[in-house]
Amino acid sequence: MFPANIQPFARDNNFNPTEELPPGYCSRIFTDGTRILKVPFQGEEQTSGARAAILIQQVNGPKIYAHHEPTGALIMERIPGGQSLLTTMVSNETPSPSMGRVREGLSADPMNMSDIPIFIPLAQAMSTLPATNFPLLANFYKNPPEIAKILLETTPKHVFLHGDLHHENILFDDRTSTYRPIDPKGLIGDPHYEPVAFLRNPILTLPDHPNLYKFTHDRIISTSKALELDPFRIAAWLYIDRYCDLQEDPSPRWQSVLPTFHKLMTDFKM
Repeated sequence: MFPANIQPFARDNNFNPTEELPPGYCSRIFTDGTRILKVPFQGEEQTSGARAAILIQQVNGPKIYAHHEPTGALIMERIPGGQSLLTTMVSNETPSPSMGRVREGLSADPMNMSDIPIFIPLAQAMSTLPATNFPLLANFYKNPPEIAKILLETTPKHVFLHGDLHHENILFDDRTSTYRPIDPKGLIGDPHYEPVAFLRNPILTLPDHPNLYKFTHDRIISTSKALELDPFRIAAWLYIDRYCDLQEDPSPRWQSVLPTFHKLMTDFKM
């Protein structure tokens, strides 16, 4: 059922939903064919995430047509094609010509480095946006490990962070043959934090990687070189992120990953 509190907003913007799409983690998604209506029901997507979605239009995020401030609901462009980076990596189908050279270069094996050149320019673009009126990374995690305090006290600069720039929040636009960012959290803080969501993904398969240490080590090295960042700080934020997440959701699969991430942090510090 279409949410009653959104119906006047939808009517005012001539949005007549024809289909409800699969929901996100925090939002219900509707379409009228050419546009998307995103209706958050929890989390930062109701507040800072909605403002961040408006901001990332400047770096090829979806065009926002209307914003319902009381709920954070957004009417936005529906990206043509709209397959996620994860989908394009694991698909065994032969890409059509309209999908462009960048997509044709992707391997069907998700556990390789071919996704990094797609992530890098998106991360670089985020850091150019104005870092104002968004929550601080310093307040994002509850009860983080001690290393978080050290990182926060030594942050080299504070930048705008998408905060959730992983494979399912990067969509391929068939029309322009480009990958486009969606669904930002919207944070301000250490630029070394931006690669974290990307490095912990694909989240459903990463814990099962047969050589997780080397795989993640090599990805941190490649990412840090391309972004001119300190690999230790990236590894430390990756550890903090998983440590804090496990306090709220003690998944056995990710419990087994945490020692590997801790060792990466320790080894990069040496």
